[in-house]
Amino acid sequence: MVAKSRPSPQSSKRMTKGILIVLSIVALYSAGWFYLASLAKDRVSAELAKISGQENTLKCHSLSARGYPFSMYISCSGFNYRDQDQTLNAATSAVDVGASIFSFRTVKTQLTGPAAVALSGADPVKADWSKLYASAHTDGRTAQNINLSAENLRLQSIKAENEVDAPAVSLLELQFELNSLEEPLKLKMTFDDLRLTGKTPLAALPELDGLIDISSPESLASFKEPDENGSVLRGKSLQLNQMLFLLPSGASLSINGPLTVDAEGLTNADLKIRLTNTAALGQTLQAAFPDQAKNINTVIFALGSMPKDDTGATIVPVLIKEGKISAGFIPLGRLPRL
Repeated sequence: MVAKSRPSPQSSKRMTKGILIVLSIVALYSAGWFYLASLAKDRVSAELAKISGQENTLKCHSLSARGYPFSMYISCSGFNYRDQDQTLNAATSAVDVGASIFSFRTVKTQLTGPAAVALSGADPVKADWSKLYASAHTDGRTAQNINLSAENLRLQSIKAENEVDAPAVSLLELQFELNSLEEPLKLKMTFDDLRLTGKTPLAALPELDGLIDISSPESLASFKEPDENGSVLRGKSLQLNQMLFLLPSGASLSINGPLTVDAEGLTNADLKIRLTNTAALGQTLQAAFPDQAKNINTVIFALGSMPKDDTGATIVPVLIKEGKISAGFIPLGRLPRL
């Protein structure tokens, strides 16, 4: 009979000591996590009180901390905001804001719908989604690398007589990227299956996929404050790197080029519009605007004489000079002062 080996008293002590060390580390880490969570909740409560003291109303219902052990999120079961000028009112079901301990400078936010948003001078909007996430990298001064992604997003006016007629925008997927609020603007947005519904002629348009890529020497924050004329665009310039819209038929429309608005509110731009499958594009527009079918036919016919690029796409140069618009040699009218 083979004798069973037994652990020596020394190895048993080492094992017991190791277990005690691990349990001590776990206990210290847990105590530290809950202590920091308490501090975070107090800090958020103080900031909310500070903002509300500035005549803004910001309410976070049932403030709590979650995410143990490897993340820390401050959660609100309900969130309401109203600014001091009564120009913005917003409410959503729940908000979670926090970060992972492995990447604590990247703040992540998850919002739970539905939400309601009301802007001064515009109809209130109801928003809903299946997933909505946002993240930003913070360096102590400002947020950078701001990203937002949404799935099954729907925005609908709630002032219409009935829900069927209410204008609405739906998106299968949305990706939004912004470099910073304070630095020269770099903004990129992509979307899939953009659809307009409700009581609007545009409801006849099929789903659109698209890409919007814009840059500017100005920061996004500089577009927030209007000047003495009430304009946020005067003295600003934009570079439309690409604005692309794709139809299921294979037709597409893209725009790129520089655009500026001078101190008097007059627009200047040198744009290039690129069109593919203009026949399908014309059919789509005729379905949306049947009363303009004859004019659309005329425009599509005229596009046949426009220059083409190497792929056969139609190129339409659009020049805006001090508000006067022309497409090639054809004058199209004026833009109002912005």
